[in-house]
Amino acid sequence: MRRTATLCLCLAALPAAADPPRGAVAIGPAAALDCVAGRYRGEPLRIRDDEDGLVQEVRWLTPAGNVLRIDLTGPGCRFIDVRGVGQAEARILPGERP
Repeated sequence: MRRTATLCLCLAALPAAADPPRGAVAIGPAAALDCVAGRYRGEPLRIRDDEDGLVQEVRWLTPAGNVLRIDLTGPGCRFIDVRGVGQAEARILPGERP
């Protein structure tokens, strides 16, 4: 019981994932996919909007077969959160071609 209470307290202290930052504006699915494709090698698996369209959640399949969960918003390409194994390997560095 004590472990469960400790875990609940720890989880309650974490910020909610994908909360839009101040000044966030809605970003469409096509723009979100363009943003992700410009930063990571691979292909989209799924896209869905959260927070009434302010945040797009993209599931991205990397060339190594890993799946990244990427949350982003506008204006422009504001990446809020990227989770998953293989981020560094899939990353397109500035100056590299996608």
